[in-house]
Amino acid sequence: MKLFNYILLLLFISTANLTGNAQKSIDLNWQTDFEEAKKIASAQNKLILIYFTGSDWSQSCEMLNKDFFYTTKFQEIAKKSLILVRINSPRRTGLISGFQENKNLNLKKHYNQKVFPTVIITDAAGKKIAMLESYNYLHDTSKHYALIENALKL
Repeated sequence: MKLFNYILLLLFISTANLTGNAQKSIDLNWQTDFEEAKKIASAQNKLILIYFTGSDWSQSCEMLNKDFFYTTKFQEIAKKSLILVRINSPRRTGLISGFQENKNLNLKKHYNQKVFPTVIITDAAGKKIAMLESYNYLHDTSKHYALIENALKL
């Protein structure tokens, strides 16, 4: 009986931890069409943040999502000041259409993007203001926040 109670207690504690650590949903309203994002940014007088990601293979991108993009702090900044564009370069076929893949490749060439993840800030016309490549395993997002803060000051 003691063993049964002990197991129940462990089960209760682990369930409580899971629900306590559950991350609330963050809706960032990512665009995939850069031309449409420029129109929205112009109409709302906002900057554009372009996020080049390898969603199905890049561990650094996964970490950046968790540590930076899917935080309440980033969500508040984005809603106020940014139009977000996600440019995905998956390795598995079928995750994005061939049409979208061609558009993404053209944008990668235009901004000379080579590293994953890459974050670029542009004005509403698409002129590059700032760029930050890569993400470290120290989970330090200070450079990403500084990138946005500096761009917003211009």
